[in-house]
Amino acid sequence: MSPRLVVLSLLAFTTATAATAADLPSRKSAPPPAPVLSACTESEGIPTDAFGFTTGSDVAEKGSFGPSLTYNGAFGTRTGTSNGHALTLQGSYGLFPCFEIGPYALGSFTNASAGGISADERSYGAGVEMKYRLLGRDLHGFGLTVVVDPSVNRIDPEGAGRFTVYNTGLRLFADKTLIPGKLYAAVNLSQDMTWTGPSPYGRSSTFTVGGSLAWQVQDGLYLSGEVRHLRAHNDLGFSNEAGYATFAGPGVFWQATKQLALSAAYNIQVAGKAKGEPGNLDLTNFSQHLVKVKLGYSF
Repeated sequence: MSPRLVVLSLLAFTTATAATAADLPSRKSAPPPAPVLSACTESEGIPTDAFGFTTGSDVAEKGSFGPSLTYNGAFGTRTGTSNGHALTLQGSYGLFPCFEIGPYALGSFTNASAGGISADERSYGAGVEMKYRLLGRDLHGFGLTVVVDPSVNRIDPEGAGRFTVYNTGLRLFADKTLIPGKLYAAVNLSQDMTWTGPSPYGRSSTFTVGGSLAWQVQDGLYLSGEVRHLRAHNDLGFSNEAGYATFAGPGVFWQATKQLALSAAYNIQVAGKAKGEPGNLDLTNFSQHLVKVKLGYSF
């Protein structure tokens, strides 16, 4: 065979092979569908209790349930002594996407005295916290949750007979990731409106704005610092101010296991003023020291 025929044969074979290869179906798999972003799902969760007394915006996933037990302590008053202790047992359930419902029972005891006269107080009650997630961090850059928290208490001040307290809390919880895996921020706004009976019912309210930073020092361990400002009013709005106080303090959150978490926070009143009272702190409407310890479990 002549060299020219050899070259032509090779070209023909190469062309036929290429055409056959081009006709073979592709073995590449289709790219996976892009994840659907929503306010209810996050690529990185932030524990709601990582910020101390301030609360994050995450809500329970649909169908998940978790009980918690919280101790709240309040110490220090203007005259005499006042040591308050309260326990809250709550169960939180993801009823449907973005919505969490948390019924709770509570009880408290205050050991107080003024001018040598006992002013002890006992109370018990129940409520239900309802949280709905409006915005998600992945989708909107920050998380935002609206909360409605109605409750009722039966209070028995020593020597004064029982009376009933109805409270409705309206709250906004917002948070944002500042450094993924490390630094997070949260801001809370709340208005607690209180009716105290029997009839005619007295009306009062407390407005709170708070901010906190939480640093994840290692997986599951967060340290936080927060500042909160509270204003007390002798009505349901903002027109009849009774006093104000600013609190600051640290907190710690530890995810001990996948299901078990423990958190603790301490606030001290650093500034304030009660209407008609001397001094640079409001120890009439607020305590000087606040403590919170919470144990949570998830299924």
